[in-house]
Amino acid sequence: MFRRLKYPEKPGRKSPLQTFLQGQLPSVCVTEALQPFNTLIDVRTSEEYHQGAIPRSLNHPLFDKLERSLIGSLYRQVGKDAAIQRGTSLIAPQLEHFLGSLRPLQSKLLTIYCARGGMRSKSLTRFLKSEGFRVQQLEGGYKAYRRHVLEFLKGYRPSLIVLHGRTGVGKTLLIRSLPDSLDLEDLAQHRSSIFGAVHLQPRTQKNFEALFHSQISDKPKKQLIFVEGESRKVGRVFIPEAFAEAMKKGKKVLLKASMETRVRRILDEYHPRDEKTLLQIEEILPTLRESLGKSMVEHLRNCLVQEKFEEFIQILLEKYYDPRYEHGMKDYQYDLDLSAEDLEQTQHDLIRFHSLQS
Repeated sequence: MFRRLKYPEKPGRKSPLQTFLQGQLPSVCVTEALQPFNTLIDVRTSEEYHQGAIPRSLNHPLFDKLERSLIGSLYRQVGKDAAIQRGTSLIAPQLEHFLGSLRPLQSKLLTIYCARGGMRSKSLTRFLKSEGFRVQQLEGGYKAYRRHVLEFLKGYRPSLIVLHGRTGVGKTLLIRSLPDSLDLEDLAQHRSSIFGAVHLQPRTQKNFEALFHSQISDKPKKQLIFVEGESRKVGRVFIPEAFAEAMKKGKKVLLKASMETRVRRILDEYHPRDEKTLLQIEEILPTLRESLGKSMVEHLRNCLVQEKFEEFIQILLEKYYDPRYEHGMKDYQYDLDLSAEDLEQTQHDLIRFHSLQS
């Protein structure tokens, strides 16, 4: 179809391509697009998609990064028609393959989006409609979605029960097992510590906020939620300001466990016997020289080499993590103290505490 579209020969006359791209298209707002029966198709470049995308969306890029840059330059320097024509010539040779990749989704309702609801999503929506797909365009594209998310997060201040305790006490394990909980570290894909990114792929700020929004937007506004105590920053992403304020005002629970228990839980979490994990940990160690001194860091490295993992973890807890925790939490007042030696019992106690606050 696109191969046969040519430029107009007379000034002021609309090209067949312009005619094809004009006219009404089925479109939806962000709220409608986020309904579970929609299959979201992101036609931006893979780089744009990985930087920030709507959760559950599938990336079917019309152009790669270089092609998008070329089309953008043509738009600015020559004009809209030249940019459209160039885009058409780039996608035409791969149109059948592109269409084939979407055929398995033909029975579904597709919602197409690009950066701002412009030509990329508009042209594909129209083309797929002509091919018999049930399809609609997201009004305003990803930019409209980002505005929607940020506006929601700006006013989201839920009631919270915040779990505190030293590293390894079991906070994350409890958050994962408790109903009505939000796992910030899972959303960020970072454990919020100097070794927090080991064998994880930390998310961008945009993707963190998108997943945050998708998990809490359907929760009742007055629902009491369990969350792990964090600073404003989890790895390289920031917790929304309103939510961070809610954490400060939430009910605070202090969890305690023995050194032996904490070491065992950290060992289970990090699996340091894996070669890739060991390499990542060893690469991070030099950053501790200022805090622990060169000789202590060298001793820690030797512990890794000799597979003295329990000693390695205990030194880090005693010399690095615990002093920082005590300094940061010294002024906190807690609403409840609990032993976390038996996590099943701790979970039961937390659920009972939750019911008393609701």
